[in-house]
Amino acid sequence: MRLLLFASITMLLTLSSLTFAGDYVSADQAIKQPAVIPAPVQAYLAKEIASGFAECKAQAADIRLAFEAKIVDLNSSVQALVVKPRSRCFCSSDACPMWVFAAAPAPDPKVAKLIFESPMAGLLSFSDRKTRGYPDIKVSGGLLSHGYEVRYVWDGAEYQEIYNQVWVWNAERECNEAEIEELKDGKWIKTSNECLKI
Repeated sequence: MRLLLFASITMLLTLSSLTFAGDYVSADQAIKQPAVIPAPVQAYLAKEIASGFAECKAQAADIRLAFEAKIVDLNSSVQALVVKPRSRCFCSSDACPMWVFAAAPAPDPKVAKLIFESPMAGLLSFSDRKTRGYPDIKVSGGLLSHGYEVRYVWDGAEYQEIYNQVWVWNAERECNEAEIEELKDGKWIKTSNECLKI
């Protein structure tokens, strides 16, 4: 039974990731060759720590050591800086907060603007599919018994949520029982108790 559950979750995450084959950042993996975090981003993170992560203040004494960043290409002329904590103090058992800053075009790469944030993400993925010139974003995560997926698209100024799914393994039905909300024609459509068999 556990093998079936593990296989179901693995297949669900694999199928889901096929539509999001671009760059990604995982909460539980260190970033290889992390980028330098610019001063304006460090200042933003310091304010975040003061307002929402007071218990992690000691771990964040030096922002450059408490966080790590990865540069991703949003399109041919715009790069972004994805930032996540290095310290687990900021995280739950399977997810961490993540921020995405659009870096200004050269010659001033140290100016950054927050364009997306997730209070908790196990995996933040950038899709090959683009909306208004920027890749769609998927935030996902979970454990063997439950999980979630939320998708966002660029509206020209910021990322907006268009889809969310929360699922829990139902042993009796032998499937992931999901509650799905999707934005269609400006209205949220909700589907409950959807049985996602894999």
